[in-house]
Amino acid sequence: MSFRLYRSRLKAIIRNKENVFWSYMFPLLLASLFYFAFGNLWNNETFETIDIAYVGIDNEADVLLEAMKEAKISEGTLLFNVVVVNKDAAAQSLENGEIEAYIIAGEEPVLFVKENGINETITKSFLDSYSQMLTLVETIMMNNPTAIEEGLLDDIQNFDTFVYEEKTGAEPEYLLIYFYALFAFTCIFAGTWGMDEVINIQADMSITGARVSISPIHKMKLLFSNMFAAFTAHIGSVFLLLFFLKYVLDISFGDSFLGISIICVMGSLAGLAQGVFLGIILKQKPAVKAGLQVTITMLESFLAGFMIADMKYIIADKAPILSYINPVNLVSDALYSLYYYETNERFLLNITILGSFTVILSFLSYLRLRRRTYASI
Repeated sequence: MSFRLYRSRLKAIIRNKENVFWSYMFPLLLASLFYFAFGNLWNNETFETIDIAYVGIDNEADVLLEAMKEAKISEGTLLFNVVVVNKDAAAQSLENGEIEAYIIAGEEPVLFVKENGINETITKSFLDSYSQMLTLVETIMMNNPTAIEEGLLDDIQNFDTFVYEEKTGAEPEYLLIYFYALFAFTCIFAGTWGMDEVINIQADMSITGARVSISPIHKMKLLFSNMFAAFTAHIGSVFLLLFFLKYVLDISFGDSFLGISIICVMGSLAGLAQGVFLGIILKQKPAVKAGLQVTITMLESFLAGFMIADMKYIIADKAPILSYINPVNLVSDALYSLYYYETNERFLLNITILGSFTVILSFLSYLRLRRRTYASI
């Protein structure tokens, strides 16, 4: 009997084209957009050498010019391609679009640009750093006129550090915040499936629920069969997204397939539990319940860095309690712990809290549902 209920409900769930689209197709489309929009955002190879003109000072050694010629984006790639010309030629080249900026040397170098952009900002930042360094040297020379002979310039150019970073895990990648949050969102989006199942057994919420209430099948038995069918259908979307991110977009998830599988299962169960809980405690019509479920899931995803990556760190710093009660953040943070850390303490903490979240909501839902009766249908 239970297997027939499970099989029948699974067939019905698969026929729900709207839920199938939002669970299976939407995450893949969004992941593709993330990849093409942000995929090379922090790749040094995407930054090209900046063409600028330089109006120098006659018959004087120009430290700024030499510094600009030696500045590099990376090994073998210069930051600036500097051409020394007169002021009129520089202005004409800028107007024709042959260069992106030109500099007139002096005690306070002046930068001229035609429009604002990332290359112009980089050039301005370079000049600001140079001016700060020059001011520092002048201040030291006023207090100690022999500083140059004592090796001041060598000391300034030699950047020593007394704090060393010991890397025990993977190299940090800022872009992973978006993909991990998207993966967590997909897991918790199971709440829409869970809400549908609990609505379908409530007589005051749907015609199907009214029929269930007068049938000889035990309500809780039917709910568990339906929830297992919903879990089966939804977990497929989670593993599909995992395969797409890992093997098509080449997003790093670490080497622990067992750990990732546990996250997939626990995340999906947490989403179902949240959907069932909201479906039971909310008194509004099914359409309103569905809207509130999606809104809550999107809010949880926002706080986990889905829309703004820095939001994850802001919440962890300003309101850390939200990080521990937000299921989307727990799923994404569990993925981080597998990727970044060699130990499993943080992973186990996230999974434990996520499991507790699921058990508590499931138990409260059970207590609320089993006591619900209807005077008439």
